[in-house]
Amino acid sequence: MVSSEVQTVSGSESYTNRETDRAILNHINGTLRATRPWTRFLSILGFIAAAILILSGIAMMLGRNFLPKSTDTPGLMLTGTLNVAVSIFYLIPSIWLYKYSSAISRFLDGGGATELGNALVYQKSFWKYVGIMILISMIVAILGILAAVFIPSLLMFFD
Repeated sequence: MVSSEVQTVSGSESYTNRETDRAILNHINGTLRATRPWTRFLSILGFIAAAILILSGIAMMLGRNFLPKSTDTPGLMLTGTLNVAVSIFYLIPSIWLYKYSSAISRFLDGGGATELGNALVYQKSFWKYVGIMILISMIVAILGILAAVFIPSLLMFFD
């Protein structure tokens, strides 16, 4: 038997079927339950990548001290510093994904609509960050291509 309610809202009738609502909620729970391990896995991989970048950057910066003094190694310091800086770009989305996974866990453990809302906020933050980083990467790539095309021409012009 299908149980339903009729509600009048602003002069229009809205029909809510409780069995349909339960099926939708079960589908949402199943989808989030299947998504959670992957987002947790990817966030942990991001943390590992950030840690590797930080450690390799520190190793490069400290490694200069173990090379002969006659060897000029400003590139190691720059590369090490860049590795540490780039690790931040891995760390931020990893944090958002980890928080998303944790909020999904709390929702599935009975946290209710508040935790579902928190999960969606973390997911939004993750995708916003990724979108901004992709736009920045595309702009830098376009500028790099333009520089590769025009700088040699300009250098030939001034020679």
